Amino acid sequence: MKKSIFLIITTFLLIACNSNLEKIHYNETDAQPAILQDIENSYILEAQQSDQIAIVFEWSLPRLNYPAAVTTDLQMDIQGNNFAKAITLASTKTDSIYSINTAALNAALIKLQTTSGMEFGPIPVDFRLVSSISVAATPLYSNVVSSIITPFAGEREYPQIWIIGDYCGWNHDNSQFLYSANEDESYSGMICFAGKASNGWKLTPAANWENDWGADGSPAEEAPSIVLIEQGDNLTNYAKNTYQVSFNTSTRTLNMSQGHETWGIVGTYNNWGATTDLEMTLASEVENGKRQYYFTTTLNLKANEGWKIRPDNTWIDDVGPNQLKYEGVETSDGNFIVIEDGNYTIKWYFNKVEEKLVVNKN
Repeated sequence: MKKSIFLIITTFLLIACNSNLEKIHYNETDAQPAILQDIENSYILEAQQSDQIAIVFEWSLPRLNYPAAVTTDLQMDIQGNNFAKAITLASTKTDSIYSINTAALNAALIKLQTTSGMEFGPIPVDFRLVSSISVAATPLYSNVVSSIITPFAGEREYPQIWIIGDYCGWNHDNSQFLYSANEDESYSGMICFAGKASNGWKLTPAANWENDWGADGSPAEEAPSIVLIEQGDNLTNYAKNTYQVSFNTSTRTLNMSQGHETWGIVGTYNNWGATTDLEMTLASEVENGKRQYYFTTTLNLKANEGWKIRPDNTWIDDVGPNQLKYEGVETSDGNFIVIEDGNYTIKWYFNKVEEKLVVNKN
């Protein structure tokens, strides 16, 4: 009797196991890919609409008849490339809609254009969805939708105030700027005075001397906040090399913070500050008719070894991946890394609404 009960239980368990195996069997031939909805035949992107939505992608979810999480990637590539150099615009497990803003789409298009060796202009692109449950299973590919998209050159223009002084030869063409990111009365930016802040500087709302803001008398040395007046005196009470500067055009309040002398690279290469950081130097270039200032240096870096930017060999106001945009590098544990050993040129464009780090292998 006991033997019979044992056989019955064993048989039941085997049937249950076989039933469960049948339920979780993945049959690729029964799976249905996502269906991507059509988009407009053409788009023209404009810098002043950088924060606005450029395209809304919508699709039906894939049907795999299999109880597993499905990851769906939205890809873009140049028409005719068969997605050989595709850029992934979004990745999701649950969503069936993705809205991409103008700035993000423009950056992706410029990257495609550069890697493909195309001249600047309208770009014919394809989009598709790739769905998968694991690297072991064959992905499902959606239909392809196409469009011709015209990117914009350069960056979005923001209202700006000229920081004009001895550091730039009192020449508006060579000045740095404060920007109004929200296009209101508040302006801010990082300024490097190249060691000449105490020689004098002022603020102007345009590239001329029809109006300017300056000191009202003799402000205290390194005053964190002062009120400026129109046609005031030169500001000579600050002596640091770089500052975070903000100015309100309504209250005429000038705020000065984060004063530093030098900026350098710290990382695994110098045992995170066991020896002096490699100092960066100030340089500039003209891009789209506008002078762009940056700190730069050249450094031998090893793959996957972390590094950051910091001032005065201290950890006050250090700069990492969360503080700026970057290209030519990856990130790991809150640090920058490169993926190949080599000699690299590092450029930190600090005088922008969104500061940017550009790293190129020499």
